[in-house]
Amino acid sequence: MGSPRTVIIGAGIVGLCGAYELAKCGVDVVVLDQSTTFDGASCGNAGLFSIGHYPLTRPGASWRGLRWMFNSSSPLWIRPSLSPDLLRWLWTFHRHCNQAHTERCLQTLCAMGWRTVQALEEILDAESIDCLYRRSGWMDLILDENNLAAAAHEGRTLAPMGYRTDRISGAELRRRDGAYKDEVAGAIHYVDSAIIHPGRLVRGLADALPRHGVNIRTGVTVAGIERDAKGKCIGARLSTGEIVHGENVVLAAGIWSSELAKSAGISVPMQPARGYHVQLDGVPQLPVTGGVMHETFVAFNPMGNQLRLAGTLEIAPVGRPWMRRRLNALIAGARKYLHGIDSGRVTAEWAGYRPCTADGMPVIGFARSTPGLYIATGHAMMGLMLGPITGRIIAADICRQTQSIDPEILAAVRPDRR
Repeated sequence: MGSPRTVIIGAGIVGLCGAYELAKCGVDVVVLDQSTTFDGASCGNAGLFSIGHYPLTRPGASWRGLRWMFNSSSPLWIRPSLSPDLLRWLWTFHRHCNQAHTERCLQTLCAMGWRTVQALEEILDAESIDCLYRRSGWMDLILDENNLAAAAHEGRTLAPMGYRTDRISGAELRRRDGAYKDEVAGAIHYVDSAIIHPGRLVRGLADALPRHGVNIRTGVTVAGIERDAKGKCIGARLSTGEIVHGENVVLAAGIWSSELAKSAGISVPMQPARGYHVQLDGVPQLPVTGGVMHETFVAFNPMGNQLRLAGTLEIAPVGRPWMRRRLNALIAGARKYLHGIDSGRVTAEWAGYRPCTADGMPVIGFARSTPGLYIATGHAMMGLMLGPITGRIIAADICRQTQSIDPEILAAVRPDRR
């Protein structure tokens, strides 16, 4: 007899990796997703597999966001609102933008980073997924020479966790790679990271899962979490009224997880932070690897013959029209650093929501007040990178195996989160 069924809500990178690891443990898994195209936030990611990533709640981030609030083209823009949920989230975010919290987050994120690379590479090898994965690191590109020392210091803070960085002068950078303009003063190379094509990874995983017995049901809308008379989670209720039964339910639906958790009496306070990307064809010289443009916060990634430019956080209610000026800001921001941006032809544009918690850390764990409900969301911009290790944590918890990641900072209910 096989293990009791687990129902996973959400077919992004977190849900698919969770399904993959559970199936390896012999668990009967069904994945539910409202989309039929696998084009959510996981696919829209910049494609930087940047392990050892800082949380959003780094010191000074809240004050910087306040300054940018009045410029809708800024890297972080918060649409002004008197919504109590937003105001509570902003205040909690501000309280966590300190050095002590950042250091605690980094201990966990850096530990997860090493394990997520191992998990990803094992999946790619086992399933022969071609997603343009290269362990080439990423570049923190710097225009203003005055910013080099601080950027190098930030990189060195990861050294105790085993992460390597190299400081590269502008001249050396251009000797290695002619894609960069003379105005670039230098770069910090995060050596241990990788680049990837997110869409190919997600679709490759979705194609692989049925071979492991996973049932993926797309185009279905989950209306709520179904519980029995004692409050135990027993499945997911679809908008059609159908109950998809499961001994455990994994809620991995990104920003939509908040409303679904409410149907089970659980509060997972998050804000939707919309990100954007544009895909350019015809750029005469693509950079060798990807990175982030330090002053403009635009991420770049060569994907085959094209260049992806991605970034921005736009905190605004779900459903508001996306903003052309924010897409244009990606091209304007890249133009300062890379040759040939204006020669590129836009072949694709994307906007989607990243689920952001107020303390900058994802939510991964059982909801103790609702037996059988497992929550895995809130990864913000780190979902693609943390997806493989999150999948392993999900499987370890549900299959009652030991795992070495500190669960407290990731807990579904955190007393200091609100």
